[in-house]
Amino acid sequence: MSEGASKIPKWVWITTPTLAVAFAGFILYLSTIPTGDELDAVKGDAKKAFEQGIEQAKKKAAEQLPEPSYEFYKLLENQTVEVPEVEAYKSTPKDEALQYQYRLQAGSFRSEDDAERLRGELILQGLPAYREAREVNGTTWHRILVGPFDNRSKMNKAHDILAANNISPLVHKTPLKN
Repeated sequence: MSEGASKIPKWVWITTPTLAVAFAGFILYLSTIPTGDELDAVKGDAKKAFEQGIEQAKKKAAEQLPEPSYEFYKLLENQTVEVPEVEAYKSTPKDEALQYQYRLQAGSFRSEDDAERLRGELILQGLPAYREAREVNGTTWHRILVGPFDNRSKMNKAHDILAANNISPLVHKTPLKN
């Protein structure tokens, strides 16, 4: 390059004409937008056409709908309902409270060894745990139960101990016969 050469970067030579063309396009776009009066006139015409379309649709809908006939009023008058005899309800006296026995199921295992391991851990925690074997679909399951408890407060204490050991027990509630 010679000493008298221009020291303007190339990016200026590229962006300046691009910006000039974009500005000219924006001015051209602004000239195509209708003025405020023309825009209001176009909006008014569109609104009138929309309202006329709604009125025409309402007229067509009114012509096509038949008058409804309500026959079910007459049908109900002519029908009878047979009510079966029911024994009289015997309520529980207020002074007689229902009593329940609560047990918590801490786990259910196919393996007797796993069940005994959990039962031992619960006994060490001070909980009255025992194992109960049940036959389900030809397979023996060993359930570990904690309890029985005569009131909910004792059951809730045992539930808290189980929850502290990351065990989510199932509550079994059995009504006691007096």
